[in-house]
Amino acid sequence: MTVLNTDAGVFERRRHFKFYTVLIILFVSLGTCSYGTSASIISTTLGQPSFFVAMGLNDSNMASLTGAMNSLYYAGGIFGAVCHGLIADRYGRKWDIFVGSTFVLVSQALITGSVNPAMFIVFRFFAGWGGFQLVAAVPMWIAEIVPPAHRGMLSDIAPIMINVGYTLTGYVGVGFYFFDSKDAWRGPMALTMIPPLILCCGIYWIPESPRYLLLKDRYEEAWAIIARLHSDPRDPHNEFAKREYYQMQRQIKFDASLNTGYKEIFTRPSYRKRAFISIILMVCVMSSGVLTIQNYGVSLYAKLGYDNLQTLLFQTGYTATALCFSIIAMTYVDRVKRNYLIGVGFCGCGIAVILETALTANFLNSDNKAGLGAAVFAFFLYVVFFELCLDGPEFFYHSEIWPTHMRAKGYTLCVAFYSGINIVWLQAAPTAFAHIGWKYYIFFILFSALGAFCAFFIFPDTLHKPLEEVAAIFGDHDLVIVYQKELDSAHIALETIEEIIPGMGPKQVDDASSEKEGPRTAVIEDVGTQA
Repeated sequence: MTVLNTDAGVFERRRHFKFYTVLIILFVSLGTCSYGTSASIISTTLGQPSFFVAMGLNDSNMASLTGAMNSLYYAGGIFGAVCHGLIADRYGRKWDIFVGSTFVLVSQALITGSVNPAMFIVFRFFAGWGGFQLVAAVPMWIAEIVPPAHRGMLSDIAPIMINVGYTLTGYVGVGFYFFDSKDAWRGPMALTMIPPLILCCGIYWIPESPRYLLLKDRYEEAWAIIARLHSDPRDPHNEFAKREYYQMQRQIKFDASLNTGYKEIFTRPSYRKRAFISIILMVCVMSSGVLTIQNYGVSLYAKLGYDNLQTLLFQTGYTATALCFSIIAMTYVDRVKRNYLIGVGFCGCGIAVILETALTANFLNSDNKAGLGAAVFAFFLYVVFFELCLDGPEFFYHSEIWPTHMRAKGYTLCVAFYSGINIVWLQAAPTAFAHIGWKYYIFFILFSALGAFCAFFIFPDTLHKPLEEVAAIFGDHDLVIVYQKELDSAHIALETIEEIIPGMGPKQVDDASSEKEGPRTAVIEDVGTQA
């Protein structure tokens, strides 16, 4: 009898993804780049004198209008998150990405042509709708197509492309600062339409998530995609792809028989724990100050005494630093326990904000160049820790903890809170900085401490876990059909696996739940205990 390779771990050491896989991930991550450009463009726009003239902003209305321009983007994000949950499960991950990119494209075009603050603010709302739909859809699609051993590294491409968007808008904003025109602010805004336009044009040729296809009983399409993406010349019989398909198909067939409504999230204890983790992670990440620093960076540098050009250059340097360190994070993200990585990130960000708070309290409005320079350094130190430890996991960790049939809904929940908490911070920021100044940073310190505590003592580690096995971590051993350990051993023959692969076996599996009966019970309990 032919069996799978019994050298446990041999497949894990092989790459099992192609350059083609990296290319399509880069292309689809134009979606997160679209979010990055549409979200961050407001920061450099607020540093353009032509924008204040065009919108009629002055001392009496500036704080409220700039707060609305930022917060309405994130209000739209709540609707984008809900839209993601509806489309991703019903029409597919690709349609979800297409709809989100279309929203961003059309909205950014109308924002570019805005003639008054009301028009600008309204379409910032719809840009946020599309942007956050993409923030949910793209990382989820990536997590569902990549092998578990490299899921963190390849998923990190999505936040890297967010930083590409941030950096591009920063440098373009600096360039247009020297363009002497009343419409100078419109140029950078118009360029934000390029990433979603390219994505809309090419999404047709991108493969659908094989897990979504299996959820819809489209077995042939799912196997063709898995075989193409996860084959390796050193694995001529495609054993890795076959065993992965087997585990996916058996698990998802069973998952499809379970309840999938939002009510299930709040009635099943293990789903409630997942929801708590998703919500607390997003709330603490966003409450650590990341978007307040990003979106109001120009204003914060100005309060430290720097002129318009210097503030734009600092902001651009900040985003370029973020991009560099997010790339560095790819080299080790799949070597460190997920919860440890997140916990260290919160600690580092908290230390940076403590430093910023102390420096701002002592040197704001002073002529001490060393103190002001150190305050700017603290912002940069913050983003270094954020990119090295938090920016990747804040997106792909949610994909890892939710089962396939509930993943879109889980993402809806976390992205809705992602948007909602930012409305609070960004709407309050202009007024808070004007009235309580450095004391506003204290909230960021407290949430960083809360995030670190939860990461170290509550969050589970999902490193290298197949998505189909994560249920066991949350105590749902009875919901795991096949464990990786069984596939790495002689427990399941290759002929058995090939029976359910389209074109290789005589039949498809009609009842995945039958796998949960009979002699496998002892094996599940044994492996589940180890998990």
